[in-house]
Amino acid sequence: MFEGTESKQVQNPIWWTIARFPLFILRLFTFPRNLLRTWDWGNPRQMSKLSLYLLLWLAIVVIAFDDNRVLAGVDKPLLSTFKGVVMRAHDTSWDWLSPVYTHFELGQGEAKRLWDTLLTTGFMTYTLVAGLIGLAVVARLRMWRFGLSWPHAIGTGLLGYMAGVSAIALSLVPLAELFICRECFVRLTLFILLNILGWFYAGYYTLGDLGERSSSVWVLACKSIGYGLVQYVLAYIVFFTLIIAIIPM
Repeated sequence: MFEGTESKQVQNPIWWTIARFPLFILRLFTFPRNLLRTWDWGNPRQMSKLSLYLLLWLAIVVIAFDDNRVLAGVDKPLLSTFKGVVMRAHDTSWDWLSPVYTHFELGQGEAKRLWDTLLTTGFMTYTLVAGLIGLAVVARLRMWRFGLSWPHAIGTGLLGYMAGVSAIALSLVPLAELFICRECFVRLTLFILLNILGWFYAGYYTLGDLGERSSSVWVLACKSIGYGLVQYVLAYIVFFTLIIAIIPM
């Protein structure tokens, strides 16, 4: 039985790798230490597999959040997509949201048209690619600072990026609901906790390649969150520099 399975894997490695994608995501979030220990950064096949998983993950994120319909002028858009939730939020809670846009001299209609563009497939894809460029810059800095190889630095960075951005993207969902139900403090708490979780994953995966292991779980968690936040800020500066030129204002 095992021989047949191994033969199948050799004959069709791409489909076998894709089939194991859900297991990889499970390990990414639940067994980060084990994933770091077992990943061979010097193996080109392992890096190719990580690249494939990254593409699958990017596709899932874009499909989950994008919506190419024009909803800025629609009264009471359906809440079937994330964009619909965001648009309804701007309709029902504009008195609470308006101070956020006043600084940029944007009215309610302009704010909705802005999100109409931000949540399209092309723009979301560009933002994720811009984030990857920011990640690559941070990985290069880590190479110079800690003497890491490029596959090691970018590979652990990609693991942290995938887990971190997933948590931060999920935090937008309860935040969007918060716009509609401003009294729901649980949703605001979830937004904050999910962002902290994203920083933790980003920091944990990139601290793992430095061989640092604290005796206390709490100390390790704080180090990971702090290190992840620093990387998040650095990558965000690069990301925002690339994205600001094409944001429709």
